Amino acid sequence: MRGDWVEREIERMMGLRERRRKDSELYKVLNEVFDRTTVESLAFLHRRGKISELQGVVSTGKEANVFAGFDSRGSRIAVKVYRTYTTEFRRMWEYLAADPRMGYLPKDVRKLVFQWTRREFKNLQRAIKHGVRVPKPLAFRNNVLVMEFIGDEGPAPRLKDAEGGLSKAELEGLYSHLIEVVERLWREGEMVHGDLSEYNVLLWDEPVVIDWSQATVRRNRMSVQLLKRDLRNIIGYFARKGIDVDDYDEKLRELLEV
Repeated sequence: MRGDWVEREIERMMGLRERRRKDSELYKVLNEVFDRTTVESLAFLHRRGKISELQGVVSTGKEANVFAGFDSRGSRIAVKVYRTYTTEFRRMWEYLAADPRMGYLPKDVRKLVFQWTRREFKNLQRAIKHGVRVPKPLAFRNNVLVMEFIGDEGPAPRLKDAEGGLSKAELEGLYSHLIEVVERLWREGEMVHGDLSEYNVLLWDEPVVIDWSQATVRRNRMSVQLLKRDLRNIIGYFARKGIDVDDYDEKLRELLEV
């Protein structure tokens, strides 16, 4: 059972004592998900200027929460905190075990989550190298990943949330862009996102693809399965919006001829 020091450390490090009443929702989330490992990781990043303050919850999920914040220079950041005791352990293990980049996998849940976080950092770097717009990875420590914040005062909208305000021409442009992302990753980057959909695309200066934890390399025995998922998601979504899309089977054959 964690001690009161965790609560005090959260308040001290993130300046929450004065904001506790105003930010009761943020405080509640922090108090629920920040264990000793997480607080130590945040403190490490705080001392190095990577995180100065957390401002609010951007998203919550079964395996991670994302917070908005600032670094020591006043730049906006997104901080993704993976739960160290997650119910997604089996899924993480299966994905990591199939990835040829991974070596020995620990059986300890926390250490597996650390590997998962590190892999997302590396996946983001690899995507950028091959010209895909993603949140720039800035730092990581154990189960905490610091990234570029995509948005202005608030986070940029997901494609799913913005679709009602998009014209047919805009949807056609987005479809072409995302199919090109799939192709470039597969052919040039020799990798696949694995969960590309309207939920993982932010609309900002250009479409920004997020959530790279499950992405992997083409040498992975699961890569074709993940490629099929991405193609089905993108082609299916835009087809439902009335956009003229590629034939799924033809596009898959074309990519697998690489």
